[in-house]
Amino acid sequence: MTRTELHALYAELGPAVRARCRAICGNGADADEALQETFLRAWKARGRFDGRHPLAWLQTIARNASLDVLRRRRPWADDPAAWLELPDAVALTADRVDLVRLLDGFSPHDVAILRLRYAEEWRVHEVAEHLGTSRRTVQRRLERLVKRARAVARLPEDGWEHAS
Repeated sequence: MTRTELHALYAELGPAVRARCRAICGNGADADEALQETFLRAWKARGRFDGRHPLAWLQTIARNASLDVLRRRRPWADDPAAWLELPDAVALTADRVDLVRLLDGFSPHDVAILRLRYAEEWRVHEVAEHLGTSRRTVQRRLERLVKRARAVARLPEDGWEHAS
């Protein structure tokens, strides 16, 4: 594969590959980074590409690149107390709860819902659309996740915003 052929693949398939990256990463900045990494990896692996099914080949690379971006970033581990809007007194104190470990106890799907809603500040209907489910389902899930987080953190039920 030549550079010209790779540029042609980028021009033709770049938008579809970026959409795949966006679906996995959850935001445009990480998707752009994963897209760039995808085509860099494709260039490095061009000798192993047989020329068949270029979209499938690029989508596989994109999936792995996107997951690597998420692993490096782990935005939910930076300061979950901030994006979950917990009182300062709760923020990662040993006697209350280690919020990073709390989030590690949630499923990846639950963390994605929390991250999209609170860290990325998506509206509930945007999260629902992204996940292919109803607004009400996401809202109920958020309510359960917030209740679970509050129980682990031993916080009162009132005062934590989680509405759309």
